Formats: sequence, C-alpha cells, structure tokens
Amino acid sequence: MTKLVCAVIVTYNRLEVLKQALRCIERQTIQPACVVIADNNSTDGTREYLATINAKGNIHCLLLEKNIGYAGGLAHGINYGLTLKQFDYFWMMDDDSFHADNTLADLLQSIQQNDCDIIGSAGFNMKYGVKQKLTARTTLQHADVVLVDGALVKAAVVAKVGAPDEKFFMMCEDYEYCKRMRKEGFKIGLLQIPSTNRLYMGGGGTFTKATLWRGYYHSRNHMLILKQYFSFSSLIGYCITQTKFLLAAAVLAPDRFQRVRFRLKGIWHGLRGVEGKSLDPATLQFQLNK
Repeated sequence: MTKLVCAVIVTYNRLEVLKQALRCIERQTIQPACVVIADNNSTDGTREYLATINAKGNIHCLLLEKNIGYAGGLAHGINYGLTLKQFDYFWMMDDDSFHADNTLADLLQSIQQNDCDIIGSAGFNMKYGVKQKLTARTTLQHADVVLVDGALVKAAVVAKVGAPDEKFFMMCEDYEYCKRMRKEGFKIGLLQIPSTNRLYMGGGGTFTKATLWRGYYHSRNHMLILKQYFSFSSLIGYCITQTKFLLAAAVLAPDRFQRVRFRLKGIWHGLRGVEGKSLDPATLQFQLNK
C-alpha cells in the first residue's frame, strides 16, 4: 500500500534556492502526495512566483503575513496539511536543503522497517543535560534529538503531540519537539543520508551576523525549554552550555561585547517568558511581544 506523504517546506527571501529545492522534490522516485510551501512574507519576488504555482498539481502555497521563523512556518504548514486529507507522514524541510532522488524512498523504507516514529539525518543525545553530537550511520540508530530539517515524522505523532512550536521562531524547535515526542513515548531515529546537501545559508561561519542573532535565540529558547521540562540535570547542562558560548564569545569574538550582551539578554528574556520574534535578524533591533 502506497503511503501518503505531505512535504512541508519553509522559505524566506531565497527564491532561486527555493526553486532548486522544489526541483529536488519533483525528482523524488517516490513523490509526496502534497507539497505545502510556507513563505515567511518574502520581499524578493518569492510571493509573486508562488502565486503562479499555487494550486497547480499537488502544490499549496501559504503566504504568511509576517516572518514567524522556521518554527512558525513549519507549524502553519503542517497544520494546514492536516486540513487537506489523511496523510501517513509529514516530511519537514528548509528551503536550502537539496535532497537526492531517492531520499524520500529511503526515509519511508527505514521508518517502516524500524521501531521509530521520526527519522532525521542529524542529531544528538543528552547526557547530564549536555548535548553529545552523534555521527549518523547507514544503519538506523536511536537518538534523543534529531534536526527536523529533512526529517520524516509519522502523522500519528503529529496528531498526538502537534507540530513544532512557533513560539521559538528560530533555534531549538527541534530539541523541544523531540522532548515532547519522547515524553509521549515516541521513538526517534537517526539515519545517515549522504545524498542530502545542506547549504546552511542561515547560519554559516563562526562570528557572523547570523550567529549573533542566533546566539540570542539559542540562549532564550533553551531557557524556555528548561523551564517547561525542568530537571536538575537539564539546569546543569544549560549552565555549562551557555557558559561555554559566553566564554568563547568573550575571548575570541571581534564583536565580543555585543555578542555577550545578546546571549545574556536571551537568558533574561527566556526567564521572563518572551516568545516569538523578539529580535529582528535583519536590523538586530529588539521588538518584544511581552
């Protein structure tokens, strides 16, 4: 029996990159039954292009009224997919990940043959609250967390735990989503997919503008998750992780004062419960929701 897959792709101001990602989806040996594209209010012609392909074949385009980040785009795309029909799986992805023709077929085969509810190609385990990165293998292994970009998740899981939480905007949505799944008893699988080419256009480099604002969201969202799923080991892990990043920024970064300030402000905003888009990645100006 053919399994129905809804592919959800989030995009923002990367029209040519998006077109290449869509061509990769079109070449899959097993085709998704539906492709939902969530656009985060792009200004580079993406919305005009999406208007020309919307409702053609199996493509559905969501033109969001503001930039709600990767987490928000995924949430809206998945929730929209739930209104269309009964799917068996959701395939989540960013617009700068290009998948070889057999990727979806490999994911489907692996998730059907193994005891897991979501499969991703990059992930880690947590030990005493500290992240330990795992090297993906060609045989499936269990993990505590997998990145949702490129991951295939069973629709039954989504029906139970929902979509990734848009309150995170960017960063750590994978971590919280997998914690939510494991709390409900679902199993997470890690599988090497060497044919996937990720450009990492949103966060390349070490001390760049992208890693500056991502550092803020990392410390803020990590704190939000700590408060939601509190344990003493997680608290220790949070302190170790944030101290490591703060020391690296203070010692090595050319913009050390701003970088340290942004990460400390993220910790403070997490304690206060600030959610959503609170720092504009383009202007680096704060716009607090609460």
